[in-house]
Amino acid sequence: MAMLSVGGWLWWLFSGFGSAESVFIKTVIFGTLASFMLWLVWLLIVYGLLQRLAGVTAPVEQLLRAAGFATFPLSLGILMAIPAISFGVGLVALGAWLLTTQAAIERTTGAQPGVVLVANLAGFATFVVLMSLLTTASNQLGPGPLLAESLWESISGYEASRGLIGN
Repeated sequence: MAMLSVGGWLWWLFSGFGSAESVFIKTVIFGTLASFMLWLVWLLIVYGLLQRLAGVTAPVEQLLRAAGFATFPLSLGILMAIPAISFGVGLVALGAWLLTTQAAIERTTGAQPGVVLVANLAGFATFVVLMSLLTTASNQLGPGPLLAESLWESISGYEASRGLIGN
C-alpha cells in the first residue's frame, strides 16, 4: 500500500501541483495508514459475508497472510511517477490487487468462486468508496489514483463529504 501511495505522491510532485511536503505527509503516511485500516475492513466484510452466504469460516491468520501476499500488485503503483501513464498504471494496480485478493480468498477458504466474488467485491467497493470519501480537496489521503479525487474536487468546487452531510 505504501508503494501505491508513494507512486501517487510522485505523480503529484512531477505534475507540479504544489505543496509536495504536505501531500507526502497526508498521502504516504496518513493515507497508507488509512488504507491499511480500510483493507482490514475489506477483509472483515469478506469474512462476514463468506460466513453468512456460504457458511465458510476461514482461519483469520491464514486469510490475513494470503490477502497480505495479494497486495503485491500495489507495488506497480510506483510507476505512477510517469505522468503520461500514471492514472492507468494506478488503475491496473488496483485491479490486479482485486484479482490477486480473489485468488487468495478462494485458496484460503475453499469457497465457491461466485460467493467469494460477491464477498470480495463488497469489501473492495467499501474500501474504494470510503477512501474516496476520505480524500478531499484539502485532505489528499487517497493512495495512487484515488489521489486524483482531491484534484477533481478542487476543480469542481464540490466536496462529496459536504454533499453527503448536507453542509
